[in-house]
Amino acid sequence: MSVPPAETSSPTARLAAFVEDLRQDELPSQVVIRLAQCLLDFVGVSAAGRREAESSTTFVDAVAGFTASAGPATVIGVRRRYPARDAALLNGAFAHSLDFDDTHIASGLHPGAPVIAAALAVGECEDVTGADFLTAVAVGYEVCCRIGLALGRGSYARGFHPTAVAGLFGAVAAGARLRRLTAAQVNSAFGLAGSMAAGSMQYLENGAWNKRLQPGLAAHNAIMALDLVAAGVPGADRVLEGRSGLLTGYSSTPDANALTDGLGRRWVLSGTGIKPYPACRITHGAIDAALQLRSRIGGDIPAEARFTLRIAPTADPIVGGHDARKVHPQNSVDAQFSVYFQTAVALLDGEVTWSSYDQLESARVAHLIDRIELSTGDDVTDTGAVLGCRIDGADLEEIRVDIPSGEPGGDLPWEFVEAKYRGLTGFLEKGVRDEILCWVRNLPHHRPLTALTGLLGS
Repeated sequence: MSVPPAETSSPTARLAAFVEDLRQDELPSQVVIRLAQCLLDFVGVSAAGRREAESSTTFVDAVAGFTASAGPATVIGVRRRYPARDAALLNGAFAHSLDFDDTHIASGLHPGAPVIAAALAVGECEDVTGADFLTAVAVGYEVCCRIGLALGRGSYARGFHPTAVAGLFGAVAAGARLRRLTAAQVNSAFGLAGSMAAGSMQYLENGAWNKRLQPGLAAHNAIMALDLVAAGVPGADRVLEGRSGLLTGYSSTPDANALTDGLGRRWVLSGTGIKPYPACRITHGAIDAALQLRSRIGGDIPAEARFTLRIAPTADPIVGGHDARKVHPQNSVDAQFSVYFQTAVALLDGEVTWSSYDQLESARVAHLIDRIELSTGDDVTDTGAVLGCRIDGADLEEIRVDIPSGEPGGDLPWEFVEAKYRGLTGFLEKGVRDEILCWVRNLPHHRPLTALTGLLGS
């Protein structure tokens, strides 16, 4: 059965047309720079995630167990090549495992892990150029972030993980562009993806690995939707805004207008930031405040010091509260989502790195956590924090952070992004590391994507 014509005026159909019609020369220079930075960051966090996350070897073994044969697609840090769907699954999981991947605060999600994972797999198989790849990633990010905005915080309230839910559609958009699908075909692929959208926040209860897998599953399912459309399977119309569509089912506060408001003129993806710490973005305001406080008092934290920490009411269910696993985390996922742990480590060590999770059983961290009094305040931004300290009976001036470090703010310097990338990939041969950087820094160009992926599988 061939894909039937879709109606063209709905928000879903307009997004599908955007995927087909966007020209690379319509991308503002700042969008090109931001996406190149996000790609470099993706490579760095994926390479480190493959190497450092305790879950990654298990993921590789699991996929090897159900993959019947080798394929044409590269998995970062793995010599074997995989079918496109399985490569996308692993790369998306690696990118998200350290919780160090890019973040779009306004939509409450991580666009890069699902979108770039799918685009790399499809683009390598299609043998596209860097310029083609950039345009596909642009439509993928924009679709992902706009759907995240349309879902709003009401998606979290219903227990969904927006990175996986909205990320699935962004991954479909990127892959569809690389396969040169028509708007009608993109619309059908979106419609089929509506039956695959998933992602649950329930992992918070026991620090499970669901969250790490979910962007990879989104990238995998996006390619499956594209394969089904290629075979002629039609998908539902108006899958986003329809009566039984995504916004109705996945959010208590949907805003369909966000899907297309200023589409092609106002680039929502420009708000994507690069994380400086491998932890939930909602903890970063508290980490920044803790580092400032540590500097103010001269480094060492007095044994008698006590702290007050105020975060947003929306942040409290995710990184705060008074559950025992939040206050004293039992594993790395618990700790990635514990504002207590993150604040304590930042105060004690003056940094938060992946090595910080070696201190899960540290008595000094536990002792400092017990001196942190956590509360919420409507005056605090979703990712902000207000940190106070009392030493020798005297209260120091509170430190307020409204916007955490790593946010664009009109500019995100390459020096910051490159330093993070080099720090994450220090185990790679210097020549390989520099070649990857050169390929990415020169986007858009007409060099083949395979020149990049050929460097990533070692």
